[in-house]
Amino acid sequence: MGFGADIENISKDALEYLKRGIDGCKLRLVENLSLLFGDVICVFALFMLLFVAYLALMVAVVIVLLPLIGLPLSIIAVALLLLLTALIVYMLRERLFADRMVKHFTRIFFIDEDDEK
Repeated sequence: MGFGADIENISKDALEYLKRGIDGCKLRLVENLSLLFGDVICVFALFMLLFVAYLALMVAVVIVLLPLIGLPLSIIAVALLLLLTALIVYMLRERLFADRMVKHFTRIFFIDEDDEK
């Protein structure tokens, strides 16, 4: 065996090492993306359940207010409650949505599993 054979073996080993590193990176990416999409689906399902409960609450408010103030004012009261809720969600949008997504994407792209252990 000569110097050329050693170089060839080293280059094969280096190429294999590089391929394994790329495969590890792909596996971490797939794992983290699956966790992210699982969280997104869970949050979406929770949002839908809360939305249905909120709509039921609004119908109950209209039913309670109907005999007291009449239909037009009941609908206006519910519309004001909806606007108030929309304003609260808008004011908390960064804390509710952006911070959580940034945390997930940071974990996916920048935190190495070796650092967590």
